[in-house]
Amino acid sequence: MASAIPEMVDCDVLEAAKENVQPLATGRRVTALSALLATPHAQREAKLTATRNRLRINVSLALDDEADGDPLEAYCALVNWTVENYPQGHSAESGLLELLEEATRTLKDAGGGRWRSELRYLKLWLLYASYVEKPTVIYKFLIANDIGTEYALLYEEHAAVLERDGRRKEADDAYALGIARRAVPLEHLQSRYADFQKRMMSNASRPAAAHETPTPAPAPASRRALATTASSLPASSSRQPAVTPASASANNNARLQIFVDPTGEAGETADGGAWGELGTRKARVKENTPEVRKLVGTTLRQAGRTKRVAGAASGSGAGARIVPFRDPAPGTRPGEGDAGPGSGAPRGEKARTKTNLAKEKEEAPPPAQAPAKAFLPFVDEAPPPGATVPSFTPFRDETEGTPAGTLAPAGEAVMKVKELDKGVDARATAAEALRRDPLKNYGVALTP
Repeated sequence: MASAIPEMVDCDVLEAAKENVQPLATGRRVTALSALLATPHAQREAKLTATRNRLRINVSLALDDEADGDPLEAYCALVNWTVENYPQGHSAESGLLELLEEATRTLKDAGGGRWRSELRYLKLWLLYASYVEKPTVIYKFLIANDIGTEYALLYEEHAAVLERDGRRKEADDAYALGIARRAVPLEHLQSRYADFQKRMMSNASRPAAAHETPTPAPAPASRRALATTASSLPASSSRQPAVTPASASANNNARLQIFVDPTGEAGETADGGAWGELGTRKARVKENTPEVRKLVGTTLRQAGRTKRVAGAASGSGAGARIVPFRDPAPGTRPGEGDAGPGSGAPRGEKARTKTNLAKEKEEAPPPAQAPAKAFLPFVDEAPPPGATVPSFTPFRDETEGTPAGTLAPAGEAVMKVKELDKGVDARATAAEALRRDPLKNYGVALTP
């Protein structure tokens, strides 16, 4: 029988995405996490959406089948799949918090409350409490509604949250309540309570000097500017010396006394299980969601509308309507017809309405359009008669057949050509001569 080959895991993928992976108390499967992170984002979203729809259908079928359906198992499968396939935890993509709110509220009163004594239902509540801002409210709600009160896990988690917040007395009461109710497993709860007491005893017996720095001596009280001192007052004066801030805050190291309403706790626990609804996160932040209403039948108030109507009725200049200017018809312009410059409407004539203006505008003939100007190309002007126009002579290179005599004589050359005798090596003689007199060809004589 061939041995199974272990699956290889790419640790570089896990190392690159470790900041986006939320750790779990039970741990995560490395193979599943590596395969999930190595899949491209588009393919991963399509696959996760298809699986989520299938699990949603299972939840709907379980809720519809009241006789044999198990909606708690369907919800647990959907929650566990979401936690495993969305390692970042609660986010907009996973919707884990909304899913936990739906599962806990739906199953609270389903089936006559038969799911309240289930450990799986209690774990859904504890997972939901780990994502909210105030988990102690969730634990108080569970105890008030008898949800999972027979399990020690409820009291252990409640006491751990209280101890983390520094509320040790309430944590001790939570342990005592679970032991008094004989929550199972009782031995585990008692051992956790014993560990809690040891921690409290060690914190109480720990010397304060090892952790606290010595308090420096208070500085002498300084008198405030322009304050009245006791020595400056006359003997017959009944005024008291001014109290300085230093003397008022002399006992600033004392513990702050917090007011506790003695009737508040009794009022909450008087009705027993009267805490029926906890509310969702969306309902708690409803102030951030604006109320949307239809605009049908709503009249928008316009500032100053009453004053404008009153001014128009009284005929005042400030409230009268503005008559827009309109160009006169072509036949009524000054100089074209009988109407002159002073042939306007009388001052007391009623202003024309918008409807009459629109009709007159439609009946008026369209204004004559100016003819379009033709395009005139640019033409050079002819030169005046008798003017000479300079001609342009282009430059041309000398041809090979041009006689040498036509060339312009060059000036006297600096270099001089030396004629050599026949039978003498020109190269050796020239080299020897240049060695002796380097400037002999330039007509410069060396002076000894």
